[in-house]
Amino acid sequence: MSEAPVYRADDRSLLLPFYKRWLVEPTLPYIPTKVHPNSITHTGHLLCFVAAALLVAANARRGWVFFAAMVLLQAYNWCDNADGAHARRTRQSSATGEFLDHGLDLLNTTYIAVMTIYVLGSSPEYTVMLAMLIPGAAAMTCWEQTETGVFRMGLLNQIESVAVLSLTMVVTGIYGTEVWRQMHVGPVSLWQALHLWPIATILFGKVRGLQRVASADRPIAPALAFLAAQVAIAIAGVGGDISTLSAVALATGVNLYFGARMLSLRLRAERSPVDPIFLVTAALIGAIPLLRLAGVAVDPGFVVALTAVVVTVLALSSMRYVRAGFASLQRMEP
Repeated sequence: MSEAPVYRADDRSLLLPFYKRWLVEPTLPYIPTKVHPNSITHTGHLLCFVAAALLVAANARRGWVFFAAMVLLQAYNWCDNADGAHARRTRQSSATGEFLDHGLDLLNTTYIAVMTIYVLGSSPEYTVMLAMLIPGAAAMTCWEQTETGVFRMGLLNQIESVAVLSLTMVVTGIYGTEVWRQMHVGPVSLWQALHLWPIATILFGKVRGLQRVASADRPIAPALAFLAAQVAIAIAGVGGDISTLSAVALATGVNLYFGARMLSLRLRAERSPVDPIFLVTAALIGAIPLLRLAGVAVDPGFVVALTAVVVTVLALSSMRYVRAGFASLQRMEP
């Protein structure tokens, strides 16, 4: 039986201590001991998915659907913080729980990006950026943990993001998505500010992550290859060379694959070499706007087919690493 990696965390969230003290710890005694922490993790994931699916299905500009999504989002947030606390209280902490929690967070952040897009009524350009950067931040956190052994969370993270998103859901539910364009802070509308703030903070966090890994004398080339694929998708999506749907699908694919790969490699205590999948993706998608600049027309049907192939490869590769991760866990835990 191999040894599970030691879990170390550096969580500097401003609101997390208060959230745990007021909303998590008082409720823990009411959770039956026989309830497995992983059941709470799965429940939270399901709640987050339903919240996002509800907004997508309704495709509304205002109304009750935003209040319902907010309640589901808050319930997910509680589950995501209570599962680990319940595991420690009942002595059920495990490497499987960590792998499941962080793995599902890659999906949960994707759902949160979708909710943000619908709540703010994002433009196609901002849709591409949010769908790429929000779950991409979670994937980069997994990479940094694999390289340094520390799971790091910044001052403004999950609790703060969910709090802001919940507030925007309430306002949008009452006044509609257009209210954000009507309110201004100086020359900048709240609609612009609420898009630019997460983009700026996530980009800053990625730079800091690269710096920390480099300072630990660990290679940053694997993350740079991942970021190259993200940049290529962003340029093509924001520039209109590929459809918004294609850009979101590609961004989701590279984010989930990078995160799943890092989580699996950490369990196997393996280095994370540069993955050619990201380089090929960057080259293929990056060539599309370059061809347009050169005056060469690219058939939209070809772009759709290319997107389908790349996303399929990324999905299958992600599943392979997830299976490898669970196989490693079986060797670690009796």
